[in-house]
This record gives sequence, structure tokens and C-alpha cells, in this order.
Amino acid sequence: MKKLKIFLDTSVYSAIFDERDPNRQNQTQDFWKNIEEYNLYYSQINIEEIDAVSDEELKKKMKMLLKIGKKIEITEEVNELTKKYINENLIPEKYENDALLLALTSVYSLDILVSWNFKHLVKRKTRIGVNLVNLKEGYKSIEILAPPEL
Repeated sequence: MKKLKIFLDTSVYSAIFDERDPNRQNQTQDFWKNIEEYNLYYSQINIEEIDAVSDEELKKKMKMLLKIGKKIEITEEVNELTKKYINENLIPEKYENDALLLALTSVYSLDILVSWNFKHLVKRKTRIGVNLVNLKEGYKSIEILAPPEL
């Protein structure tokens, strides 16, 4: 069976170690137990967000998880699609990185963006709006899911 191609938001890398919300941590750990079922992708955004973590041990653990995936690059095409998501009011301009994650998933024809970000990403309006933009712009539809939904 063909493996699904998934892009992981940095929240999925950090939640596996975050003891403040045991339920979310357990769900994330369960997700990672089956990670070999997927082809993973990450970008410079993940690297920069992980580099911003002040806890050096946590940073090291998160960077080890990145090595499981394949890095994809932010191209001009990705930047253009990012602007379209923002212009359609799907993601506030202040949170451009969230729109970039969506554009990376779409431009590279990945299947799913996995995130714990319920404020901007994992929500009905974003799911519908992104796929309407993708349809209009000639990209395939993508899914936006939280780890327990896989």
C-alpha cells in the first residue's frame, strides 16, 4: 500500500515531550509509534521554530525527530500560494508561517498537514477554504488533521 505523505507542524514535534497536557502528549506518542506508516516532510520553518526553543535538551530531541523526514524547500510558488491563503482571510498575515505550512503541503502534493494548531489550521473554515483555493489554483485537495485523527 502506498504511504501517505504528511507534513508535520512543529507542534507535533514538541507535543511528544510536553508534559503539561498529558492527554495530548499520550495521543502524540501514540501517533509517533506508527510513524513508519507515513512519508514525513518538514521545512526550514520547523528548523527555525525548533532552534528558537531555549531548552537545549528538548531542542536536541526535536531535531532528532526531524531526521526521520525529508526536507522540502520554500519556493516562489510556495510564497505565492501562501499570499493567496492570506488574501482569502484563511490565515491572518501575522501568522504567515501557518499559511506557509499549508502552501508547502499543497505545492509538494502532500496528502496531509498534521498539527495541534486548532486556532488557525485544524478547523473547518481553514479546511474548506484551503481546498477551495487549491481547486481554483490547480492544486489537489489536502487534509488538515490533528495527530489522533490519523
